[in-house]
Amino acid sequence: MAMTISYTYFMVKHDFFIKEGIPQYAKVKIIDIINNACLIEDLRTLKRAWVMKYDIYPINNNNLGGWWVFSKIYDDIAKEKGLKR
Repeated sequence: MAMTISYTYFMVKHDFFIKEGIPQYAKVKIIDIINNACLIEDLRTLKRAWVMKYDIYPINNNNLGGWWVFSKIYDDIAKEKGLKR
């Protein structure tokens, strides 16, 4: 079965969403997408924030139609933080 965006979890790359209650490297899911903006929800706190697609990185699905590109740096960070095996 192919994974879709609704079954994909993401990692927040930066710490500038902390005022919305979403820290850097938080595990989030996408609630809605409008153009390149994504409404994300922190899986731990359920806080939501609008971010740009380049501010998040997929951690369980790297095949999302070219919208996200694999990054060894962020992949290694996700593994180090225990977000990805």
